[in-house]
Amino acid sequence: MFLKPKGQGGFILFLVLYTAAFSQESFIDILHKKISAAVHTTAGKLDSFFADPKIKEETKAYLRFRTGFEYNTSPDFKDIFRADFKIRLAKLEKSLGLYIENYREKLPHKGEEEPVKIEEEQKGNISVGVEYKPETKFIKHKFSVGLTGSPKIYAKYQIYNKPIVYNRWEITAYQRFRVEKKLNDYRLEESTDIYIDRLIRKNTIWRIYLERYKASNVPHQTLNYSTALRIYNPFEKIYKRPTAVEFSAGINQHRLINGFVNSYTIQNKLRFNFWKKWAFFNIYTGSNWEKDRGFKGTPFIKVFFEFYFGKI
Repeated sequence: MFLKPKGQGGFILFLVLYTAAFSQESFIDILHKKISAAVHTTAGKLDSFFADPKIKEETKAYLRFRTGFEYNTSPDFKDIFRADFKIRLAKLEKSLGLYIENYREKLPHKGEEEPVKIEEEQKGNISVGVEYKPETKFIKHKFSVGLTGSPKIYAKYQIYNKPIVYNRWEITAYQRFRVEKKLNDYRLEESTDIYIDRLIRKNTIWRIYLERYKASNVPHQTLNYSTALRIYNPFEKIYKRPTAVEFSAGINQHRLINGFVNSYTIQNKLRFNFWKKWAFFNIYTGSNWEKDRGFKGTPFIKVFFEFYFGKI
């Protein structure tokens, strides 16, 4: 009489323990997903706010305009009056992926793309091209062919993964190739970019950036290593519009084997939105130590307004 309830009690106890273990595993999975989503959201938010190259790869069309000044103790004082753009022709986008954009002389391979100067002759800086972007579950590809007014024909191929997120880490890698052909010239470029982001706390990301760049007309490859702390909305209690701060340090090196350091850089960025979602004010301060100057410190400051139009 007593054995039956005891047996039932053991079975019930087993069910309770099994359910508790299953619930705990589910809770861990849910927690993992939430942390992963937080990393991805924060990293993407900061990249979008700084208009980083890896975010611009996702942008269908944009126009960016900058005006301000740059000063360093070389001595050198420069005006910043620059623009870059990419226009998608909507009616032809689905069938051909046709676009018009300003053309750069080399692949973007730094944390900040430098647009072409507006006062330069434009005919060689504007191109018309066709773009094809197949998409798979984990990997994205993009292939484009274009023609500039130089005249010059070029082809670009890029492959990159959708962000790999584990706990508070997010990793994205890009591989880019570009070949261009003038009448009497030929050049092949290739670069690898790896972004490793770690969520420190809400709206704060620690980033490690590794980059390798090689061109066929340059005898050595260039390597960049940098680390940065990026904080979104650090002044939200006193300034209601979006702001971001970045503290970074980096090394530029020529050659991977038997190479030498070409320069060291430290930099602070302050960027805030002052009008709607497309007008920003930027202050970059820092210093370079370049081999060509005997590694003598060269402080610099950039102050400029930036107006952005497009899906970013």
